[in-house]
Amino acid sequence: ELSPWNFRNKFYILEAEKFSFENRDTEARSSYAAAITSSSSSRFVHEQGLACELAGFHYCKIGETETAMNCFQSARECYQQWGSHMKVDSITEQMAKVTSSSNK
Repeated sequence: ELSPWNFRNKFYILEAEKFSFENRDTEARSSYAAAITSSSSSRFVHEQGLACELAGFHYCKIGETETAMNCFQSARECYQQWGSHMKVDSITEQMAKVTSSSNK
């Protein structure tokens, strides 16, 4: 009500995680997309990175490796822009794990 641009993306992230946990894929996809868009619109690059990262884990869980990798790549770019080298390294490691597990 007072500043929806300041918290809307956080609501969408939480909603997406809830839907993912409940295996409600269609709703989770929609909420992750809304979280990413809202974070970007509000210029919260670190929270956009988080939304992309969590979406990547969701897509891994449901077996959509290519989509997961795209999400992780977007997360890595956000974290790089934000200046978090540790998160960039963490996402890079996650991407390597996904790649190696999909090649088996």
